[in-house]
Amino acid sequence: MQNVKQNASPKRSRSQEEKRRNFGTRLWQAIVLGVLRGATGTMQRLSRPAALRVGRGLGSLGYHVARRQRRYADRNLRLVFGETYTGAERDALTRRVFSHFGLCVVDFLRGPAYTGPVLDRLVSCDGWEHVEKALAGGKGIIVLSAHLGNWELLGRWLAAKGVPLTVVAREPEEPLFAAYVRRIREGAGFTVLNKGESARELLAVLRRGAAVLLMPDQNSGDVFVPFFGVPAGTVAGPASLALHTGAPIVPSYCVREGDGYRMLFLPPIPANKTENKEADVARIMTEANAVLEGVVRQYPDQWLWLHNRWKSAFEEKNRGRWPEGHDFTAAYARWLGP
Repeated sequence: MQNVKQNASPKRSRSQEEKRRNFGTRLWQAIVLGVLRGATGTMQRLSRPAALRVGRGLGSLGYHVARRQRRYADRNLRLVFGETYTGAERDALTRRVFSHFGLCVVDFLRGPAYTGPVLDRLVSCDGWEHVEKALAGGKGIIVLSAHLGNWELLGRWLAAKGVPLTVVAREPEEPLFAAYVRRIREGAGFTVLNKGESARELLAVLRRGAAVLLMPDQNSGDVFVPFFGVPAGTVAGPASLALHTGAPIVPSYCVREGDGYRMLFLPPIPANKTENKEADVARIMTEANAVLEGVVRQYPDQWLWLHNRWKSAFEEKNRGRWPEGHDFTAAYARWLGP
């Protein structure tokens, strides 16, 4: 663990680094906002095949400029697949991931045009009965999704189906960019709550029998449970909400198939309550990670490998929080690479 200790910095240095990174993030988001404002109208006027060509071009551009995200993807894939994927295969998959998210950006900009018959032609669906049954129970529904496929279209499609929906999302740091993104999202017909500031509101939504959409697949320090066989810091919120309200957890994903999409609604994750809440949360989120892993394995180029998913798992302070039976040292060596 020598490398971990060497990476530690004084508090002041960390604060300065964080300010520098936040400034860089806000500047980048301001630039992106300018591009999006100019491109939105164009994307909505283009034919879908032409727009998809633009999306693939955006993905290729993103691959070449986003060096940090490429490093994250290579590290994650090396950790998960080890020698199964060569360096060239990891790079090829990373390129496809960028291409996929370029397509998603285009569909996000074209979103206001995706209503009624357009959505019906663009989207097919499996497992809708799980959503109907959950809503009929009267305790609300936790729509458990991930940064996989086109999660923005998932919310738009559910709202178009008449589902009273509240989506929890991380708000961009640049205020004007945040307002722009929120405007497009709320124009789809659902409510948006900023991540980390919404527990009371979410409880109220579920008590009304409505739906909450959560995406707990990014780095967290809540609970450490396996994901692709390696403990990952995982958000506890979905499990806590289910245990508190009795709302069913329905795994839900919008995956790209060809030039269209398929909505996947899977059987609810059991959320039975015992006297040990900590164990209940770990059990539920372990199952949530397992379900997501199964879908990622089917659509590996549609998940956000570009995110530093195992960051907190390999922090020295969290080593003792790993479940028994997992080899921290071996996993850490794979994660670091040669």
